[in-house]
Amino acid sequence: MDKPGVSNLLTIYSTLTGTGIAELEQKYTGKGYGALKTDLAEVMVEFVTPFRDRTQEYLDDPETLDSILAKGAEKARAVAAETLAQAYDRVGFLPAKH
Repeated sequence: MDKPGVSNLLTIYSTLTGTGIAELEQKYTGKGYGALKTDLAEVMVEFVTPFRDRTQEYLDDPETLDSILAKGAEKARAVAAETLAQAYDRVGFLPAKH
């Protein structure tokens, strides 16, 4: 395909649906650019809807969301502390005392 914009849309469409680009090119031969964009928009909506729905479930339940965020922060602190300790050791700094 000689049009980078169309090639990009076909790549996105192919990635989301598993349909080969050659097959998509055949499907849209002779059709306008608008048909590809409309169909891709529908594919995108189908793809993101489960993520949007799950995100909304978390936003509707602040206690669960806060709990998940707290657990993630705890894990991140543990990883960061280990990384910082390794960096101090390699650079030759003494560990910080609290």
